[in-house]
Amino acid sequence: MRSNAMSRRSLLGGFGGLTVAGGLAACGGGSSSGGDPDTVTFANWSSGTDAPLYTGILDRYTSSSGISVVPQADVSYDDYQTRFRTQLAGGAPPDVMRLNDDFFREIADKNQLLDISDRTSELDVASLYEDVYAFTERPNGRGGLAIGSQPRVVYYNKTLLDSKGITVPTTWTMDGWTWDDFLAAAQECREGDRYGCIVVKDGGYENTFSVNNGGEGIYSADGRSFALSEPEGIEAIQWAADLTVVHDVQPQWAELQPDNAELNFFASGQCAMLFGVMSTSKYLRDNVTDFEWGIAPVPGRVKQVQEGSIILFVIPAKSQNPDGAWGLLSSMVSQEAGEMFASAGSFIPADRTAAEAVAGSATQGENVALFAEAVEHNQSVNSTAATSQAQQLYRPALGRVYTGEVTAEEVLTGARDQINALLGLG
Repeated sequence: MRSNAMSRRSLLGGFGGLTVAGGLAACGGGSSSGGDPDTVTFANWSSGTDAPLYTGILDRYTSSSGISVVPQADVSYDDYQTRFRTQLAGGAPPDVMRLNDDFFREIADKNQLLDISDRTSELDVASLYEDVYAFTERPNGRGGLAIGSQPRVVYYNKTLLDSKGITVPTTWTMDGWTWDDFLAAAQECREGDRYGCIVVKDGGYENTFSVNNGGEGIYSADGRSFALSEPEGIEAIQWAADLTVVHDVQPQWAELQPDNAELNFFASGQCAMLFGVMSTSKYLRDNVTDFEWGIAPVPGRVKQVQEGSIILFVIPAKSQNPDGAWGLLSSMVSQEAGEMFASAGSFIPADRTAAEAVAGSATQGENVALFAEAVEHNQSVNSTAATSQAQQLYRPALGRVYTGEVTAEEVLTGARDQINALLGLG
């Protein structure tokens, strides 16, 4: 899943050479790894609006520590996923790397990440969002740090909804904001070439809506079975598809295929509500000119949670300067760094106090404080040892559900046995 992440603080030295223990490589010292103790290499995918901000954070660390940070040239999100795996398996990967949160467990369990458990005593853990900090904890160690979360919400055209007399909550509540309420609002706003909503373009809806329907999410809690193929998951996926094929309040799937199609639909006033991640707000601030917009919580049913994209960075087991890497990583969960991220409206930083600064990122009166509230209602995807392979088996076929060619039940139950075998249940 796309997201953003980092961390930082002081250096620890005197560790021995890298050894493999229980899935994560044990802590190692920079000198024993043969790297330059005054240089840390850094890799991230190109995040567009966030790239200059990361540069500022890296420069800040260099100024305070005297350690030079050498960023690799950014590449696109899709290209980075291939480059990450290639570099991680190679002999000299970057010292600090961004990792797609979907794939954390399978990478951590392959002995490819440095266990930083012994170093986290330096952190003020009590000041961090508990679920965000806990994300990288594995039974065999801690393979990285989450520097924040990009929660998911519903963006809405406030000017339009106000004109229709439609009221949506601006705090996290299910009162008057169920799936039925959401659909009714979308139907009320559907008119001519204007659609009522877009849900399916953001893959985070799969976990969010299936959990809110009373299920476990995409995968079971132990990561060994394909929970999305259970009745609660099937019903959630079909409900989202039916916004198009039954209710005609969501654009046709083909219309949503061009890059940023969903953003353009909303920004141009051709869509009343958009389910999306926090980073969407930057695009809307830059491109919405003809109406006022706001954010609302995800509609609930049995539950009301959202799946935030975890901003995650790791230190490879083969890092040439693990001490310097930890210094950079830990510094990026500090309150000072968090306030920089929050003020830019990039994501909700791991530090709770710093998260309050997100209110300053509003430019049109939008209720951005809801982003911080949403972090308290987070439900991440249950991790598995084969998430990437599982996604390749079922996600392409969902396009046929969105067009009405087949049902969600047919696609999800059809993939169940093969995915369960991958995850270890079969």
